[in-house]
Amino acid sequence: MAKRHSRNKYDVVFALFSLVLGMLMGWLAYDLGGSGVVGAIIANSGLWIFVSALLAYYSQSGLGAALNAFLYFAGVVLAYYTHFALAGGDIALGTFIRPLIFAAIGALLGFITWHAGAKEWLGAICAAVPVSLLIAEGYPIYHSRSMSLAFDIICAIVLYILLCNGKVQRLMALPFIIIFVVALVYFDAFARIFGGWI
Repeated sequence: MAKRHSRNKYDVVFALFSLVLGMLMGWLAYDLGGSGVVGAIIANSGLWIFVSALLAYYSQSGLGAALNAFLYFAGVVLAYYTHFALAGGDIALGTFIRPLIFAAIGALLGFITWHAGAKEWLGAICAAVPVSLLIAEGYPIYHSRSMSLAFDIICAIVLYILLCNGKVQRLMALPFIIIFVVALVYFDAFARIFGGWI
């Protein structure tokens, strides 16, 4: 019983941490967005995907991962628009619809990412999803030489190493990463889902 109570307490603390971290990053995204390399990286959705994937992967359960990812993205949206309103911006109710859809997609991404810890093909496919999203965002680096896009590629490599359990699973994940990236880039899916939401 004490063990379950301790685990529940950990889950609540981790969820609150996810929310507060999201709020901090949303506030900084508005504050620093467009100002130098650091501002470009913080305002870049690639960093948010990377952080949410880590929060999800280290959650206690799949549902916990979905909740933590949702709270993280909700925190980003809440803090960003609160800062925007305090700066004199006009916010309509419809303004929140797309960001909330973004947060819901983030929850799904969190649920999938948590299952990267599974064995064999399931883990490989789930690990490939966030890695592919980061590569799809960062691929224009070959002609833009943007530091924020280079950061996306670095985050993708880090996730690839962390989420894939061993050499075999990394090899199993590679074809899925290639397929997902080609699909995301060819159909411009990344930009349609994630681009320009704020």
